[in-house]
Amino acid sequence: MSAPTDDNLRRTKILRLGREWHLGARIGGGGFGVVFRAESGGLQAAVKLVHKAPGAERELLFVDLKDARNVVPIIDSGETEDTWALVMPLATQSLREYMHANGDAQSVDHVVRILKDVATALADLDGTVVHRDLKPENILLVDGIWCLADFGISRYAEATTAPDTRKHALSPPYAAPERWRSERATAATDVYSLGVVAYELLSGRRPFDGPTLEAFRDQHLHVDPEALEQVPPSFAALIDECLYKAPGARPSAANILARLERIPASQVTVGLSRLQEANREEVNRRARTARAESETQTEAERRASLMQAADKGLA
Repeated sequence: MSAPTDDNLRRTKILRLGREWHLGARIGGGGFGVVFRAESGGLQAAVKLVHKAPGAERELLFVDLKDARNVVPIIDSGETEDTWALVMPLATQSLREYMHANGDAQSVDHVVRILKDVATALADLDGTVVHRDLKPENILLVDGIWCLADFGISRYAEATTAPDTRKHALSPPYAAPERWRSERATAATDVYSLGVVAYELLSGRRPFDGPTLEAFRDQHLHVDPEALEQVPPSFAALIDECLYKAPGARPSAANILARLERIPASQVTVGLSRLQEANREEVNRRARTARAESETQTEAERRASLMQAADKGLA
């Protein structure tokens, strides 16, 4: 699906939706749309225009998530002749822009604050909506709060996967193992992506660096990330758990939120430190077990594929 071009969009200087919006400069965009600065009666906002293609209207399903905290609200919506339009508050910056501006690795305190905001959104969405594309570009700072945005490939948790749900659209550095297996995405899928973001914030690098699509797939399915250094053991263990290969073994967003509240802001006692280290070793042991199970599943899939090919050849 191709996004609308700047030339096409600039022909429409005024959008008439619930109210009249005057389009300004382009401020962002990607594969699923283009974002412009907009103004209406002195109100500054951002307008996302998504080209009308099969499945593109899915984002309009998520315009009313007012019961979920820390989700970028949709303040107006509608359509033009060839695009769907979503109007949102103007964000200060994305998390990606924040990372570029503040250096590679962030302090524990800053990371905890960011993760609390995002985990709050995931906890409120748990059981209702699965985002499926959580990454720094889709986390925006709005009124001093880090909010989840861009629900273009999201799905309602109870919905049956359909051809227009874009289930194969993913961001390779942040995609959970089950996404690579084309399995059903759940709240645990977003937790995994949050773990990748947390790892990147703390270390200045992603847990898996690809660089090819096949390399990312192999790493997410079969490789454990390098251990985080200079991070409180309880915090490092929490991130390790978010990155478990098995979805069912990952903590819930509510559990993450509760444990973030207990991340020590200063030096811990020797005894507590040893206890946390012991806990992290147990987490690492479980991660190794999950990785081995994932490798076994991949080998079983390979053998089944070979058997199916042999059966077809015999037939």
